[in-house]
Amino acid sequence: MDRNAFHPYLIALVLLGGALALVAAFSGDPQGDVALFFSTGAQVAPIFVIALLAFLALDRPRLRPVVAALTVLFVLSLALISWFFSLAPWLSLMDVEEPPLDLVVALASSLLLCLGAAGVSLLGFSGRVRIRLARYLPIDPENFVHTVALVIVAALALLPLVPLMGLGHPPLFDLIGNPAFALGPLSPAEAAKSDAYGLFWTVIGAFIAVGLFVKRSFTGALQRLGVVRPTLRSIAFAFAAGVVLVLLFSLVDHVIGAIWGYFGWYVTDEGYMRALFGSYLTPLAAVVAAIVAGVGEELAIRGVLQPRFGILPSVLVFASLHAYQYAWDGVFSVFLAGLVFALLRERTNTSVCAITHATYDLVLFALLMAGIGWV
Repeated sequence: MDRNAFHPYLIALVLLGGALALVAAFSGDPQGDVALFFSTGAQVAPIFVIALLAFLALDRPRLRPVVAALTVLFVLSLALISWFFSLAPWLSLMDVEEPPLDLVVALASSLLLCLGAAGVSLLGFSGRVRIRLARYLPIDPENFVHTVALVIVAALALLPLVPLMGLGHPPLFDLIGNPAFALGPLSPAEAAKSDAYGLFWTVIGAFIAVGLFVKRSFTGALQRLGVVRPTLRSIAFAFAAGVVLVLLFSLVDHVIGAIWGYFGWYVTDEGYMRALFGSYLTPLAAVVAAIVAGVGEELAIRGVLQPRFGILPSVLVFASLHAYQYAWDGVFSVFLAGLVFALLRERTNTSVCAITHATYDLVLFALLMAGIGWV
């Protein structure tokens, strides 16, 4: 994209929106729709702001140290979040004068794991590491945008797994039951509104992450993301594929549960899952949640990451981002589902993947609302 086609005012607007999202997130409990709108963007704002600045830094070398510093800050912040989740069972004991040995061990071991995962992620800044990885991944080891993206992707693939490694069960399991944290269920209307706002930010972030306004035009960004206008035939195929995947993974999940049960491993608790997703068991909330997951996750994972980093790294990120809410059995199931969607992306496009994913989630929610159970 020619530099004359830059949109400086739009770039400034994106940076301002990202800054407002972060401010809203750190200001406490959001009050009102405007505050909620910006606070939901805080989950993706750091990534798309860093991505935008990284693209700008391609022609502005003096900007690169700033982008690198922001990337390191993002990785360390994610490490801090994972450390917090790792301590979920012991948060109520933090103020005691003589902490139990289990708490001390958890503090030290989880901190070391988080710092280790963060350190591995930051190895992406090493030219030697990038050159070796370029043998297996479709990246340019000399491209600054690819360098920053590699560090962020590694952090997203590794750090969310740390709490699950230490606890053996989902960290949200402890936080939902802790009255000191406002993690109670939202009303269906609140859940739908929050998800809709989150989808807006995810879509904006996905387009910016592939260079919209800086490297690519809107049409070029659509092509890079694999977003096309679906035909009636592709829509019918996606609907059918979503239903088939529900049937397939009902069997897969039973097999995974049997294997986990045989070895005595922790299996994701059904009561906890109902508490976690109870807000979505109404028609409106279920439809919104299915669309948000289908469009948002597929656009980010299969649209942004897979063409640049390949199937395995993108699927690892997809599975890892579910590790705060699922145990290992659920994460493994999500990993397998991610492989299916990745192969579907290779054969079709992101639009088909999004419709398939949304159909899959919507059928699951419909079965749950019908009282058939967790499949």
